[in-house]
Amino acid sequence: MNQRHEFPASVQREALQRSGGICECHLIPHVFKVFCGAALGPGNTFFEHIDCDALRKDNSIRNCAALTKTCWRYKTDHHDLPIIAKAQRNYDSNNGIRRPRRLLPGGRGDPFYFTPGSTQPKDRKTRGPWRGSQ
Repeated sequence: MNQRHEFPASVQREALQRSGGICECHLIPHVFKVFCGAALGPGNTFFEHIDCDALRKDNSIRNCAALTKTCWRYKTDHHDLPIIAKAQRNYDSNNGIRRPRRLLPGGRGDPFYFTPGSTQPKDRKTRGPWRGSQ
């Protein structure tokens, strides 16, 4: 996976100055319908990409918002992660990447099986008793 690109200190300073010490969740109207107006403070200020960093590599001030921890967590959990997961699924699907299929014990792809009422496994190829991996 790609690594996250953090904002440079100059962009963080500019975003904090622009915010006036108040959460900038109003800059992300596609996630937040109501402006919270909470105060930013030490340990409660997070600089978030307005458009997901995983999808759009833009570390400019236009893509930076100073959010409180509550708004940052909400945006990450309810907006960013589902969009990133869907983009990854679409990428995998378009490039023919599939998860490996797991075999169910006793299923069609299992090399041995049990007949009903039997305690000894049988070899699926020879139909004789199972003798381990051959």
